[in-house]
Amino acid sequence: MPPLAVAAALASALIHASWNAALKGGTDRVTDSFLIAVGGLGAGLLIIVFLGAPPEAAWPYLGLTVCIHLAYWFCLFKGYDAGDMSHVYTLSRGMAPMLVAMGAAATADEIPPPLKLVGIAFVSLGVFTVGASPRAPLKATLWAGAIGLCIASYSLVDALGARVTGNAMLFIGWSMTLMSVPMAAFAFWRRGAKRLLADAAVAPWRGIGIGVISFAGYGLVLWAQTFAPIAQVTALRETSVVWGALIAFVFLRERLGLRRWLGAAIVAAGAGLIAFP
Repeated sequence: MPPLAVAAALASALIHASWNAALKGGTDRVTDSFLIAVGGLGAGLLIIVFLGAPPEAAWPYLGLTVCIHLAYWFCLFKGYDAGDMSHVYTLSRGMAPMLVAMGAAATADEIPPPLKLVGIAFVSLGVFTVGASPRAPLKATLWAGAIGLCIASYSLVDALGARVTGNAMLFIGWSMTLMSVPMAAFAFWRRGAKRLLADAAVAPWRGIGIGVISFAGYGLVLWAQTFAPIAQVTALRETSVVWGALIAFVFLRERLGLRRWLGAAIVAAGAGLIAFP
């Protein structure tokens, strides 16, 4: 893989784990979703002002990714309500690499070399090892599975859409803008305008910051996928589970046993196989 793609994917992994931890630390999901939408909308509109409209061929991908991302956010909030971050976050991320590898082979004719395929499998195995928790509520595990399907779906759709667009930043600017409007509308409907705005005014910059940071982190991985294999970039991004485990342990005071540390080591080994010749 090109060194720039490796660096972008790993940086995205750290960013992704950080904002998920910040989201888990909150208690008001509706207000959080509104503020995240505000942050994403502001960042997306800024990109649109400078880069303009996407080509006509990009619109089907934009429409599809907006639908998938809205489902993803819904499942993410429900999952974090039902269980620990270290279980929901890691289990959902473990499904994506192999599913994306199969999807990329079918749609983009990208078949990883054997050693890279082993690395992708290691990342998934390690993530599952970290995320598996026999005592976790069944509801949390089911939501994690739904999140994983959404992740695999939007990862593939967005990578193909960015390639068709010819500019990853333009594609993500439009997708974030289009996605943020229904997210904000849902929050207004659920909470009511007066109460929502009052709640959002208490600590607005946390949620807005998460929206902007998630935009930047995803932009990095999408940019990498325009010039590097989709499945390998996706797998490297899932090393976020290592950072997620550390953040959950240090800042959220969640217990992490030997099994989860072993899983993190397997993820790191898989990442090494993917990133280096």
